[in-house]
Amino acid sequence: MFSAYNNNEIYKNELDELKKVGFSELELIKKEILLASKFGDFKKVIVLLNRQIQIEGESSELFYQLGGTNGIIASKNKNFFSIIYLNQMLKSFSKALDLDPNHVPTLEAYIEALNSVPKILGGDKKKAIKLAERLKKISKINGFLSLAMIHFNNENHRIFKFYLNNFFDELSNLSICESKSSKKIFLNKSDSFPIKISQVTSFFEREVQSGLCALDFYLKKNNFEKNLFSLDWIYYLKSKLLFLNGNNKDSFKYLKLSLKINPEFELSNNFLKKNF
Repeated sequence: MFSAYNNNEIYKNELDELKKVGFSELELIKKEILLASKFGDFKKVIVLLNRQIQIEGESSELFYQLGGTNGIIASKNKNFFSIIYLNQMLKSFSKALDLDPNHVPTLEAYIEALNSVPKILGGDKKKAIKLAERLKKISKINGFLSLAMIHFNNENHRIFKFYLNNFFDELSNLSICESKSSKKIFLNKSDSFPIKISQVTSFFEREVQSGLCALDFYLKKNNFEKNLFSLDWIYYLKSKLLFLNGNNKDSFKYLKLSLKINPEFELSNNFLKKNF
């Protein structure tokens, strides 16, 4: 109780300090979005993004952010009100693609949403496949991964394995561990795409080094701490990849970091019992 109150006070104080600086309205909005995201005030983020659109004009990037934020709120609610946010998420992604049909982060997110949201709430698996085929023409690695996940969720095991193998073949051909190459590979992709690569390589225990390099690229970004993934899970993922790569010492170090953040984290505790 005290912790939540204290967190709200910190948020309020940081917001007050921002407003004292004398930024222009647009500059203040952008900084407030970062601050609100940091403290999980996603409803405020939606208000701010809509105001930013009013000032700057419509863009695929802003509607992509708007759709993603609505999706976050929907995932946290799990009640009647989540339907409202799911609807706004799908509308925002659709609007982003109307403005730019080849906006890769939106394609990634919209495909995932269409494939996971129930049909009665706007999900559309056929449309997801169609968009994934478009994505594949723009970025093979993104497209193959999206198609693999669609067919995995639909339990089409043969087609899933086909696209998964294509994904790993494409990943092995990319010099993802070279700094210049990784910047080019992840350019114009969603912030979460390196995490997706790390997660898939960890789960299937293939191309582990590439998974580690993708995760390290993500962790080196200045804003990685405002990610939507909990740090206990991020450090668990790095621990597992290091373990699979034969680096037990560093694996144990990151596992301890995960458990320091959340001593009750089940994945890390199970991994610790099984392997150390």
